[in-house]
Amino acid sequence: MTAEDRHPMTRNYRRGERLSHALYGLIIIAATLVAEKGHVDEASHALGLILGTGFILLLAHTYTAIVAVRVVESTKLGTAHRRRVIRDNLPILFAIVVPSALFIFAWFGVVTLQAAYTASIVFSLVALFGLGVFEGRMESMNWALSVLAGFAAGTIGVIVVVLETLLD
Repeated sequence: MTAEDRHPMTRNYRRGERLSHALYGLIIIAATLVAEKGHVDEASHALGLILGTGFILLLAHTYTAIVAVRVVESTKLGTAHRRRVIRDNLPILFAIVVPSALFIFAWFGVVTLQAAYTASIVFSLVALFGLGVFEGRMESMNWALSVLAGFAAGTIGVIVVVLETLLD
């Protein structure tokens, strides 16, 4: 951890970055699942879709963060900075863990593909709500405001999923 990362404002900014990446990953994965639900009819293809989307999202976010830091700071990134950028973007992968497991279960016939899709979408929306509540509590909000923050995060996810459904 660099001296800059130990500063309270920087730590809060880093935490905010990680939260935004987790939320963004959940929204993108939920929208992808809804968009492809009627088009993918094999669990292995759904799993590939989720893993591919998550990996591309992680690469794109990491690359753009590295470029942005280099442009803003007009310098090469040291090892500590590269690690920080990668660490800040890892929460994107949080969005694919449960859906991947569900599609693996579907692949082996433990659950149906339809059930895996439904559970994955529900997980994404519940996780959005949960992260909103968690962040509210981390910011010392009372429970009512934390739940409101959770509903706001979840509502954004629902809006994206509904829009994706309407546009499909």
